[in-house]
Formats: sequence, C-alpha cells, structure tokens
Amino acid sequence: MKYQYTSFYPPDRTVKFIKKPIVSIEVFGPNDSKKFGALLDSGADCSLFNLEIAEVLNIDLSKAKPVKFTGISGHIDGFRLEKVKIKVNCLAEPVEMPICFVDSPTVSLLLGQEGFFDKHRIKFEKDHDTFEIIPVKK
Repeated sequence: MKYQYTSFYPPDRTVKFIKKPIVSIEVFGPNDSKKFGALLDSGADCSLFNLEIAEVLNIDLSKAKPVKFTGISGHIDGFRLEKVKIKVNCLAEPVEMPICFVDSPTVSLLLGQEGFFDKHRIKFEKDHDTFEIIPVKK
C-alpha cells in the first residue's frame, strides 16, 4: 500500500516544513483499541511507544522486561512487551510484535526494525512524496 508523506511545520520555523513517513495504526489493549499516527523509523532497532499509550489502553506493564536505550536524546528506561497487537491502516491483517514503552517527551509512536521492518518491505520515495509498505512472508 502506498502512503503520502505528512507535512509538518517545525516549532522553530527554521525551515518551511518537514515531511515525515507517518502511518495510521490501531493499537489493541486488553479491552479496546485506539488509532494513532506512527512514524516509520528505519534507525530504531525496535518499536517505541510512549508510556501514555499503555496507560490509555490499560496495557499491563508489570510483567514487561526492563530495558535501557541510548539515543540522540540521551539515556531512557523502558519496558518491553513481546506481543502487542497493532494494525496498520489499509493493511489486511493485524500483527503482534515486540514494543518497548518509554517515558520520553520526544517519543510518541515509532515503528522500528524488529517486528515491523523485518516483516514488511518498506520503500521510501521521498522524491515522489510517497512511501510503500508491503507485508512479506518468511
């Protein structure tokens, strides 16, 4: 499925606008689900969701594995769940994948390598303002 890049105006207005590969996803909790915009981040080893997502959906993190991350914003602690069900808008089937929940003002929802990029063919065509996501069978 092909998607359009989403345009944003940066808060400091140093450039006209920024285009990002954002896709609508549905995240499932134990009782319900909610839709969010998620950034495709090929530089993220794993998918990162803000802790607020777990709170909103009543996802229990008491049995999650504690993890530590080092990135551009420094060190952050997180909690890894091996199976969180998500559905990408316009793709047929929901998938279960590992998600690390972090308390960081710079992270909302990032879809990374493990569990997402390794199960989809991702094709970025920024010169055409599009990107494509195709599920692959392994």
